Amino acid sequence: MNHTARTSRRTLLQGATAGLLVPATATVLGRDPVRAAPGTPPPNGYTANWVGNRPADFARVGLSPSYHQQWEDGFRTAAVNADPDAYEWWYSDFTGDDGTVVSFTLKTRPTDGFEPDATEADRAPGVSLIITEPDGTNHRVVKNYTWDDFTSSTDRCDVRVGPFTFKGDLKTYRMRGADGDLAIDLTLTSLVSPFRPGTGFRFLNDTDRYQAWFAAVPAGEASGTITVAGKRRRFAGRGYHDHNWGNVPFAEFVDHWRWGRGSIDQYAVIGVDFRLRPEYDSSSQPILLVDDTRTGKRLIASFDPRAITATELDPRPHPDPAYPKDYYATVDWRYANGTDHARVTMTDTENLIVARQYLTDPSAAQQATMTRLGIDQVWYTRYDTTIGFELDAAGLTATGNGEGTLENAQFGMGSSPPKSTP
Repeated sequence: MNHTARTSRRTLLQGATAGLLVPATATVLGRDPVRAAPGTPPPNGYTANWVGNRPADFARVGLSPSYHQQWEDGFRTAAVNADPDAYEWWYSDFTGDDGTVVSFTLKTRPTDGFEPDATEADRAPGVSLIITEPDGTNHRVVKNYTWDDFTSSTDRCDVRVGPFTFKGDLKTYRMRGADGDLAIDLTLTSLVSPFRPGTGFRFLNDTDRYQAWFAAVPAGEASGTITVAGKRRRFAGRGYHDHNWGNVPFAEFVDHWRWGRGSIDQYAVIGVDFRLRPEYDSSSQPILLVDDTRTGKRLIASFDPRAITATELDPRPHPDPAYPKDYYATVDWRYANGTDHARVTMTDTENLIVARQYLTDPSAAQQATMTRLGIDQVWYTRYDTTIGFELDAAGLTATGNGEGTLENAQFGMGSSPPKSTP
């Protein structure tokens, strides 16, 4: 059955009254030749419902448009961690030369801000470690801990949850830990500079409500060991690390998002398609990043909806029969800026990394919020993906195929394709 494709054109740093954490000294790295989305400033001068890119936006959160600092990867919600709605996670994934995929996350909330009306019982640090074999077999540890088992620095990435640690300085990171017969000890060495679109902060109708994203290592070399079923083996490949935080549950402001990343020979790519609810301008917000990992040169770093289209294609049955509709297995990003052009097409393979339904047993308050928002279900799905790549930009021309990961976060099924008839 054919369906119409879906197409778009497309934190702790809050105000001083909420506890601004900006260490006085920090190491700085890199520069990003970004093209900014136009953005519309609200009356107070700050950009709303899209990432800030104006001088007032950078001043608001103590950031520079031209360099990155180690504290940006520190504990950003430290001053508001007592708020159940605040969330934060440090994420990494690795694709091995042998096809093994590793996903490792340390977090401050079990539901990662996916569920509204959180309570004190929902405040708990946790870990997610998933190792996917080349044949698609998954091995995982998903576990919550107490706050006595959690430490994190505010001036750099140095996080511990139980026996797991995540440490780094924007150049080199080490992720370690073991639970039962599953363990990792991986080092990620960055091949390019960090990236954030503008400030990385998306203030939501005002400057007290936000969501933020920072890609500390858009592409890096990975090496070390993984242990599966008690058997340790060497791991070598490519890796990625980003950092997310905020204080508004995603269901309140997001319709859905697509995010993917991967490598094609020397080129590393990140594609994002982030779509907000009508209460937040119904905006469609694409991002495309293309780096040359041999030279370290940033070829494309755009979050301009005038330059990027992101189209979802190829509706398929979801791997979980409880999923009420089909889902789009392909996202096609296209970039055009003058004579520069690029195309990145990500398509899910049969190797499912994770599929999770949230709010399966909502509280009365959560059910009331879902009814108010018109949300029936909330799902998160991530697959291994193949990548098609075309580049004619920055004086370079290249085509090729690669691999990576692609995710879909869906807050309500309204924008999903209809369920196909068997």
